[in-house]
Amino acid sequence: MASPNDVAMEDGSSSGIHEPFTIEENISQLNAVDKSAVELMSHAATALSSLTTPCSTGSPADMDRPDVDVDAAAATEAFTRSTDAFLTALHDIDVRMKRQIMALEEAGIVNLNNTSRADPNSSAKASLRPNGLGAVGSLDVGWLNSRSTKVERDMEAELWDKAKKLLESHGDKD
Repeated sequence: MASPNDVAMEDGSSSGIHEPFTIEENISQLNAVDKSAVELMSHAATALSSLTTPCSTGSPADMDRPDVDVDAAAATEAFTRSTDAFLTALHDIDVRMKRQIMALEEAGIVNLNNTSRADPNSSAKASLRPNGLGAVGSLDVGWLNSRSTKVERDMEAELWDKAKKLLESHGDKD
């Protein structure tokens, strides 16, 4: 499904060589993802607001008016339009994020290739390259960082030093 924000690619039928996006194009695409995320939230808000019942300031006898059915039909139509637009924006974001992930792989920043998927007979080779999921090799970096209190102790010592200097500077002024 084509999106109005898609970048037009040249038809390279003769060469067949893939040209990676430039840094400027990647930043432009990330900006488009950001805008699409804002649209996504707007569509969700519109869909949810179409489901709410309007507050009535009139008497209970006014509630039996035939235009209540018209309002229900209009609300259903607004909900349908908003959910369709929401799903279109979500698909747009999904496609663009996949493009950005591929660009990160091409640049060698992350390695999400699973060699065991490509060749089930090959043995898993240890690698110290990040896999993009917070693990380096068989080590989970998040787990390792959560086991250390060095950063916390250093930050606490720094804060105590700042507090001491602040108190000393206020004591000299009195």
